[in-house]
Amino acid sequence: MNSKIKTYLISKGIDFSVPFLVDENHLEKIDEKFIYQNTCFENKLIKYTLLGKKNELFLRNCKIEATSLSSLDIKERIVFHNCIFDNVKISKCNFKNAVFYNCRFNNSVIVNSILANSYFINCKGIETVDFMENNMQGVSVIGSKVNLNELEEKQNRFEDILIQEEILEFQHGNVAVSKEKKEDDQEMKEENERQIIKNEIYSSQELSQDFLNNKLFYKCHFVDCSVVDNVKLDATTDFKECTFLNNALHFDDVDKTSFDDCIFEKVSLKGNFIHVSFAGSKFSKLSFIRDSTFVACLFDYTNAIEYFDNNNLIKLSNIELVKKSDDNTEILKKVNELYEILKSEDKVLQQELTEKTKVDEEDVLDYILHLDDMEYLKLIAKTSNRVVEEMMI
Repeated sequence: MNSKIKTYLISKGIDFSVPFLVDENHLEKIDEKFIYQNTCFENKLIKYTLLGKKNELFLRNCKIEATSLSSLDIKERIVFHNCIFDNVKISKCNFKNAVFYNCRFNNSVIVNSILANSYFINCKGIETVDFMENNMQGVSVIGSKVNLNELEEKQNRFEDILIQEEILEFQHGNVAVSKEKKEDDQEMKEENERQIIKNEIYSSQELSQDFLNNKLFYKCHFVDCSVVDNVKLDATTDFKECTFLNNALHFDDVDKTSFDDCIFEKVSLKGNFIHVSFAGSKFSKLSFIRDSTFVACLFDYTNAIEYFDNNNLIKLSNIELVKKSDDNTEILKKVNELYEILKSEDKVLQQELTEKTKVDEEDVLDYILHLDDMEYLKLIAKTSNRVVEEMMI
C-alpha cells in the first residue's frame, strides 16, 4: 500500500523533495482570461470561476478564494497540491481520480460532483466540508477524517470508501504510513433522505423550519410568502431556478444554502447569511431589514452590486461584488457571427439545430465552453480562416 500510494502520487507530478508553503501575501492574482487558457497554476490567487472541459488541471501552492468550480470536466490528470480552498463551492464537476494533497479547506462545499477513486491526503479541514449528492465511490481519505453518517444523510454515494486518520508522512523519499482501517458502510435512513420538490407553486404561505429542512426546491415559485420566526437554514436546503415574488424572507441564520439561478422580485431579506451562494440570480426591488449580515457569500453573474453595494442596512465581509458592463452590443454581434459560422462548419451543432425549435446565444456559448483544448483551437483556426476569406471578397 505504501509504495503504491507514493508511485501514484509521483505519477501525478507531486514532488516530495521540496515542501511547499502557501505564502498568501505573495501570491500573484491571475487575470480572468488566463483561467480559460491555462491548465497549470503555481503560486496564484484564483478568484474567478473555473469551468469547462479540459484534459488536465494542475494547481500547486495556490489559493482558490471566494469563487466556484462549476461544471469542470477533467479527462486525465487533476491535482491540487498544497492548495487552500477558502469559501469555495465545487459543483457538477468530474474530478474522477483526482488528488488533493496537503490542501486546506475553509467554509467550502462540494455538491453533485464525481469524486470516484480520488485521494484526499493530509488535508486539513476536510471534516468541515459539506459533501452533498456526490459520487464518492472508492475515495481514500488519508490523514484526516470524514463523518460517514453525514455523507449518508446528504445523499452521497460512498461505497468502498477508505478512511485512514493517521498522517501520511514522506521523509527522505520514503513513505511512512500507519495501519489503514476501513470503516463499515452505514445503512441509509429513509427519514434522512433529501426530498426534491419540482415545479410547485406556493402562495400566501408561511414557510416553517420543518417545511424547508432537508429539501431541494427546483423551479418552484413562492408568491406572497413569509418565513415564520426563528427559522435557520443549513446545507441540507437548496433552491435552484426558483422565483420569489413579494416575499418576506426573514431568517435567523442561513448557513451554506444555495439560491443559484433564482429570481428575487419585491423581496425583503433578513438574517445572518454565511457562505450562501446566489450565483446566477437576479434581483429586482430588493430591500433589507437592518443589521442583516452577509459573510463569504457568492454573487457570481448577478446584479447584486445594485442592491448590496453601499447599503447601510447590511454588513458585508469577504465578498467581492463585480460590476458587469451593460454594453454588450459588440459582444453579441461577434457571438452571432460565430453562431453563423458554427452552423455551416460543425455537424454536431447542425444536428442539434434539427432537434430544437430555437438555438440562441446561450446555446452557442455553452457549446464552445464544453470543447476541449484541441477542439477549441481547431474551431478558432476554422473561424479565423472564414473571417479572412470573407474580408477578401
